[in-house]
Amino acid sequence: MDTSQLPGRGIKPLLSLRNHSKISAMIWLLVVLVGTPVAWIKGQSYYGVEAVFQVSPNYMKTLSTDKEVEFQSNSQYREFVNHLSTTVRRYDVIQRALKKLREEGIDNQPKALTERKYIEQLQKLVTVRAIPDTYMVRVGMEGPKKEPLAPTVNAITNTFLEVTKSEQIYGSVERLEMLQDKAATLESEITQLEAQRVKLAEVLGLTTFGENAINPYDSMLFQARAKYTTASIERAQAEATLNAFLTQRETPTSLGRSLMEMRLQDNGLQSLRNEVVKRSEELGRVVAGLEDKHPAKKSSTAELETINGRLQAREAEFEKAAFDNVKTRLVASVQQTQQVEQVVESALKQIEGQAADYARNFQNAMRLTGDIRKREDEHKQVRDRLNYLQSESSAIGFVRLVTPALPAETPQGVGKVKLLLLVLVLATALALVAPIALDMLDRRIYTVNEAEKLLGIPAAGWQLQIEDMSSKLYASEQTRRFASTLIRNQARAQQRVFAFSAVKSEHTTSTVTLDTAVVLQQLGLRVLVVDANSFSPNPGFDRTVPGLTDYLATDAALDRIVQTYVHEGTALPAVGFGTLGDGGIQRLDLLKQATQQWSEMYDFVLIELPPVLLSADAELLIDALGQVFMVVQAQSVSKGEITRAKRLLEKLDPEAVGLFVNNIPLFRGGGYMQEVMVETLTKERFSRFMSLSQLQLELQMLRLRWAQWRNRKRAPRSP
Repeated sequence: MDTSQLPGRGIKPLLSLRNHSKISAMIWLLVVLVGTPVAWIKGQSYYGVEAVFQVSPNYMKTLSTDKEVEFQSNSQYREFVNHLSTTVRRYDVIQRALKKLREEGIDNQPKALTERKYIEQLQKLVTVRAIPDTYMVRVGMEGPKKEPLAPTVNAITNTFLEVTKSEQIYGSVERLEMLQDKAATLESEITQLEAQRVKLAEVLGLTTFGENAINPYDSMLFQARAKYTTASIERAQAEATLNAFLTQRETPTSLGRSLMEMRLQDNGLQSLRNEVVKRSEELGRVVAGLEDKHPAKKSSTAELETINGRLQAREAEFEKAAFDNVKTRLVASVQQTQQVEQVVESALKQIEGQAADYARNFQNAMRLTGDIRKREDEHKQVRDRLNYLQSESSAIGFVRLVTPALPAETPQGVGKVKLLLLVLVLATALALVAPIALDMLDRRIYTVNEAEKLLGIPAAGWQLQIEDMSSKLYASEQTRRFASTLIRNQARAQQRVFAFSAVKSEHTTSTVTLDTAVVLQQLGLRVLVVDANSFSPNPGFDRTVPGLTDYLATDAALDRIVQTYVHEGTALPAVGFGTLGDGGIQRLDLLKQATQQWSEMYDFVLIELPPVLLSADAELLIDALGQVFMVVQAQSVSKGEITRAKRLLEKLDPEAVGLFVNNIPLFRGGGYMQEVMVETLTKERFSRFMSLSQLQLELQMLRLRWAQWRNRKRAPRSP
C-alpha cells in the first residue's frame, strides 16, 4: 500500500496547544491567580541602605599576633562570622543603638509600638549578609521611607562594633587584678620550690635536674649487682673444681696439666726412670742364661726389685707432693672467691640501703623541678595575658567598619506593573510549554511511521480516527485501499486466509476485520469472517448459534456454525466464537481442516485472533495459520508494547507478518493530511476550496459562536 500520504506527527507548538488546550488554559489561569497577589505585594517600591564591616580571620593586634584567637580553618571563620551576624541583630545592641539615636534627637519609633515591639520589628527588618569570596559583611535595611534608614543602620553598626570590641576584652580591670594576684602567687610558689630543690641538691651532690637527668645510684646499683653475680659464679666454680679434684684425685682440664702429665714430664723422675730401665735391661741379660739356683741370678733379681721399688717410691712421693700442691691451690682459690663474694655482697647491701633514700630524694628533686617548670609556664602565660590586656585594649581586633550607610535617594523594586506583566508572560510561557512537554513525554505512538520503525516492516494499511463525517468518508476510502492490498496479496501468493491480532485488548480488530469484509463483499468477492478471539469474543455475534469452539470440540458440524452478521447494513457470513469458550482454542488440527475447506468455499477468510501480548491462544493460532496482520491502535499502544510484540513475532517466526495502524489522529494544522483528505472528498484543490486560512477560519468560527450565544441570551423567554 502507498504510504507517501501518511500523516507525520512531530512536536508542533500549535498542534500540542490544540490537543491540550484545556490543560494549557488551566495552567495559565492558575499561574495568573497565584502570581497576581504575589506581584501586587512584592511590587511595592522601597528604599534600601547598607553599611559594610570587615571580619579579619585573626585578631589585629598592635604588638604581635595572638595565636589564641587566630582561626586555623574556614569552618571556624564561618562560624565566627555567623556569630557576629547574629550579634548585629541582638536585642541589647539594637536597644543601645536606639538610645544613641534619641540622644542625638532622632526618634523613629512609631507611636503605636512599644519599645520592645519596635526592637523586635527592627530585628526582622535589618539584614546581615556575608559578601561571597571576601572578608566583608553587609548590614542593610529596607523600608518605604528613606529618612530613618541610614541613621538607624549606622547607629546599629557602630553599636555593634563597640559591643564586639568590649566583649573581646570583657572585664579588663577585674581580669588585670586577678591576673596580677595570680602572678604574685606563682612567683612565691616558685621561690619556695626552688629553695626545697637546693636543699635536696646539697644532699644528692647534684646541680642539674633536667628532663634527661639520670639517677647515678641506678648505674652504681646495676654494676654492684653484676659484680656480685660474677663473684657468686666464680665461687661456685672454685668449689666445684675443688670437689671434683678431691673426688677424682685428678685436676680438671680447666687447670691445665694433670698429675700424671706432671709426673711423666718431670726431668728427675724421667732420668731415674731411664737408669732403672737401663739397669733392668742389663740385669735381664745377666740372668737370662742362669738357672734359678745360680747365686748371680738371685742377686740380680734382688737388685732389679730394689731399683723398681726405688722408682715406685720416688713416683709415689712426687704424686703426693703434686696432689698436696694442687689441693692447696684449689683451697686458696675457693677461699679467695668466697672472700670476694662476701665483700661484694656487703657493698651491694650498703648501696641498696643508700639507693632508696637517694632515689627518694632524687624523685622529690625531679618533681620539684617539674612543678617549678609548670609554674614558670603558667606565670609566662599570665604575664602574656597581662600584656595583652594592658597594651591591646585599644587594638583594632577582628572587626572594623569599611563603609557606613549612605542616605537613600532612589527607590528600588520592580514595580507592580512589571511584576504583573512578568506573571502574564510566565503564565503564557508555561501554558505553551506544558502541552509540548506532555507530547514529548507521551510514549504512545500516533503515526504509521512510528509503528513501521518499531516493527521494521511497511504498513499494509492504516486508518484515521473517525471524528466527523469528512473523516468517516475518508476512512471508507482507506478501507478500500486496504481491501485492494488484500486482493493483490491473494492474487500473488494464492493466500485466502488472513488473520488479524491486536497488540493489546482493544476491540479495533473486529472493526478492521468487519469493515474490510464489507468492502470485499461489495467488490463481488466471497468473504467469511471468523471470530477466534478467545480473550474477548465479539459480543455482536449470536451466542445461541454454535461457533468455532463448538466445531473444535466436535459438538457441531462445519456447515452449522456459519451465521449471518449485519455490519453497516451489509449481511456477512460469519462464524462466532461459540458457546464453549472457557478452555480457549482446542484441536488445532480441526482448525487447519476448517480453514482449508473455507478457502475452497470463500475467496477471503478473515480471522480475528486474541491480543498477541495478552493471550497464549494468539501464539498458537499464529503458529497454526502461518501469517498474521498486527493491528496497532494509535494513541493507545506504547512503543515498549510494540517492541515486545516484535520480539514475540520474531520468536514465533511466522511465514508472513503484516501491519495495520488504526485510529490515527488527523493532526489538524500539523501537516498536509487535512489537505489530502479535503482534495480527496471535494475533488478540488485545497487552496480553491479553503477561501480562508486556518487561523482566519478559527476566528470566524469563534465569532459565530459568540453571536449565537448573544442571540440566545437576548431571545425572550417563553412564559
